[in-house]
Amino acid sequence: MFDAGSPQWEECERALANAGIRLPLAHRAGWARARRGVSSQLVALRGADGDWVAAFGVYAAASRALPGFRLLRVERFGEAVPRAAWAAAVEALVALARRQPRVLWLSVELFSRDDNTRATLGELLERNGMARAATTRNWERTLALDLQPSEDQIFASFSPTARRSIRAVAKLPVQVRLIDDRALASRMEALSCETFARTGGDYQALWDWAGVIELSGSLPDASRLVGLFRTDKEGPEALLGFAWGCWNGHSVSYMAGASTRPTDQQRVGIVHPLFWDLIGWAKRTGGTWFDLGGITAGSVGSGDPVGGISDFKRLFSKDAIDVAADWVFTPRRLPAGVAALLSTGAAWLSRVAGR
Repeated sequence: MFDAGSPQWEECERALANAGIRLPLAHRAGWARARRGVSSQLVALRGADGDWVAAFGVYAAASRALPGFRLLRVERFGEAVPRAAWAAAVEALVALARRQPRVLWLSVELFSRDDNTRATLGELLERNGMARAATTRNWERTLALDLQPSEDQIFASFSPTARRSIRAVAKLPVQVRLIDDRALASRMEALSCETFARTGGDYQALWDWAGVIELSGSLPDASRLVGLFRTDKEGPEALLGFAWGCWNGHSVSYMAGASTRPTDQQRVGIVHPLFWDLIGWAKRTGGTWFDLGGITAGSVGSGDPVGGISDFKRLFSKDAIDVAADWVFTPRRLPAGVAALLSTGAAWLSRVAGR
């Protein structure tokens, strides 16, 4: 097990890459830079010949309900773990949670479009004392886009609306380009707040955007952050919207994005060309499919506050699939139960105070 910043972590990453295993962004040494208030460790497994065969990042955050205790989390677990290492990987995770003091619970977030993979890993997790969570932290169902056809064929599969919006970029004073300036982090935060406000959602500042900018610059094979910029303006306000894509092991996911609605120029489809940029990058970087970032069953006018976002994603694909399942292990049930009670009480007080 290696800490973030350890040369052994990066050495293990390189060895696995040379063996044809490209770790998901969530298991790379720099991932903690994108998260707020977490520390990270890498759990690495060797085969009988002494070579590295699998590795995955475990992230720790302080418990707000029970100070002094920690919560462990493993994200995007599945695509880059060879089947032969599944049993050993699960056993290593459970052993880690048992061994480290003051761990309230360990959350393992399975991610794979293959139903058999999720089911088999789920059986292994259950056999080692873990329980299936009632809900997933990220998205359980998404839209998938096959990246095996040529880029021209992929583009032709989009809806006419998406294709028109992507082509329109060439006729407008806007440009898609990488976001590589940390000074744009506050603008990205403002765009995120604006986007959530439009849908009535409760914005949670999950990402350290300055860290994401740095991460994307240092790991261009695993993270891509692009923005649509006005070419007739300068400064942060020139950024109209952004989109972030992350490597999962065999696929790329749209992780986050936001946009504004400019009123001083003709209507421009801000997110369409950003999606197309990420899709092209996903194909060029070796992805077999693109995950459009989760959908709901709703649509515009259905009462679903994010139904319009799901409708937008359907402009790029209609292939809805299940991809995730979360599992939880509680090595110390008494403090975990106390923390759950305190969290429930805090949530109730918050609802009462908000009335």
